[in-house]
Amino acid sequence: MRSSQQAIVATAVVLAASLAFATAGPVLASSAPKKEKAEEGEKPPAVPTVGMPMLVAPVMVGGQMDRYVYLGVTLVLADESNKRMMLDKIPYLQDAFLREVHGATIALGEDPAVLDEEGLQRRLLAACAKIVGPDIVKKIELRDTAKDYK
Repeated sequence: MRSSQQAIVATAVVLAASLAFATAGPVLASSAPKKEKAEEGEKPPAVPTVGMPMLVAPVMVGGQMDRYVYLGVTLVLADESNKRMMLDKIPYLQDAFLREVHGATIALGEDPAVLDEEGLQRRLLAACAKIVGPDIVKKIELRDTAKDYK
């Protein structure tokens, strides 16, 4: 009985070693071409971004609230060097963003169905500059998440 258990264990060890070697071979072989492609510069470097918590903004027209908009906000940074600091500042930025969207309407003109995205981006970018300094956030991307579900 003992020799059959030893044989099973030995077989399992050999199979595990064979499997590890078999899977490592293609990984090692395929890693060299990937490095060459990266050196050739085919793939541009990733743009550093910081995702903000969902921003719930009222759409006001003529002093009356028409609806709420649920916005996904992504901050596009000038470079990677300030990303850690930006992550630490998210609560302050979120507070400033909420104050901004509740202070003035985000509707374009008097049409509650159309958001003033360019104006809102400028306002949020100005709030970023006050909190973290100028030229750290180079762009703000907005996404109306309610439209994504329709």
